[in-house]
Amino acid sequence: MAEMKRDYLEKSLKQFESHPYPNIPIEESPKDNVKLLYEGSLVTARYRRDGKVITDLENRVMLDVACGTGATTLTMALANPGAKVVGIDISPESIKIAEERLQYHKIDNSEFHVLALEDLDQLGQKFDYISASDILYLLPDLTLALQQLRAILKPDGIIRGNLHSYYQRLPYYRCQELFGNMGLMDDNPEEMELGIVRDFFTALRDNVDLKVRAWGNNFDKNDNHRLLSNHLLQNDKGFTMPQLLKCLTQSSLELISMVDWQDWDWRQLFKEPDNLPAYLAMGLENADLEEELCFYELIQPNKRLLDFWCGHPQPESALPILDWSEVASERLWVHFHPCLKSESFHEQLTIPGVVAPMDLRRFFPFLQESIWSDRRSAIAMFLSLWDGAKPLSFLLERWLQVSPVDAVTLGPNDSQREESALGGALVMYEELGLLMLEER
Repeated sequence: MAEMKRDYLEKSLKQFESHPYPNIPIEESPKDNVKLLYEGSLVTARYRRDGKVITDLENRVMLDVACGTGATTLTMALANPGAKVVGIDISPESIKIAEERLQYHKIDNSEFHVLALEDLDQLGQKFDYISASDILYLLPDLTLALQQLRAILKPDGIIRGNLHSYYQRLPYYRCQELFGNMGLMDDNPEEMELGIVRDFFTALRDNVDLKVRAWGNNFDKNDNHRLLSNHLLQNDKGFTMPQLLKCLTQSSLELISMVDWQDWDWRQLFKEPDNLPAYLAMGLENADLEEELCFYELIQPNKRLLDFWCGHPQPESALPILDWSEVASERLWVHFHPCLKSESFHEQLTIPGVVAPMDLRRFFPFLQESIWSDRRSAIAMFLSLWDGAKPLSFLLERWLQVSPVDAVTLGPNDSQREESALGGALVMYEELGLLMLEER
């Protein structure tokens, strides 16, 4: 085991010292990338698990494991304003770039350490949120790595991890085995090895299976980083959903949700999801989350990463409320997710005289399809929540001010009917991940 650990560390360190990852310019900022910020926010993860909205980010401590050149650390800091962020990596060169990146963007509440995941106990603290992005699939023992992360996770903390999908990346694993057999991965691949790979694929016929799947028209053959992070990636391993779930169980961790949960809905795979063959409908009706995920993966393995949130098992009392219709309007508070309050969306909401419906997917790219919203209702909901949470009763009053007249009868809108309609819209937007509901 010690020999395996040393070999993996040496190979990974050589590759990332010579080619620090990710290769993103220091001045580039994800501040306008709504999807990245939303998925990197502890607010999102905690709401997915607990159905509660946290507002005290300034009291939270977060860890970016294998932070590389600090791009993920910067995203973590911007997605969780006020929180302290700590980054670790085995590459001194990467840590140097990460420090420069956060200094450039004036992120003061951060620190970095040259440290391997296996030595996390040296930090001497526990964390509210741990991100282990693009690292777990490189480690020799996934279960051990998850156990080490769990050991430094606070009782209500959350881990975000991801694994390479075995099914989606199978062509690259074939490449890695092939080029390993050719001796191109005995040491850190450099220009000579990269050139051999390019010459190899150039020499292949265009209809050869490996060339079609791993060297397609959309692949930039001149991008060394793309080649090194796919065809020649040291220590790379792929996982299936059952393997991920087994490792979580062995690590005494509990799956909370996939980070991109909107993309894992099996209903999207069928022409008529409400009119399935009887044997299929019966099976899916009783399936739990884990069974649904395994089902989806075998049909549509189109994601590079199995991107997930997990944490310590939580007591049943912590489960979120599922039926919001039972909560009185003055006690039902509505939050607009802070990472979704982009300048571009605010500009659209405040353009005077425009009545055309708006496609919310334009502003929230994680939505699976276009969601068209009446501009007046969007203003009544989203703009009303821009400066903070409001009770449903306030939103109803605002909505009746915006639309006081029934379009059919031209009489006053019925407040009870409008409350029911508004409540339905809020629940829909909550299910889409745009709004968060909370009982006070």
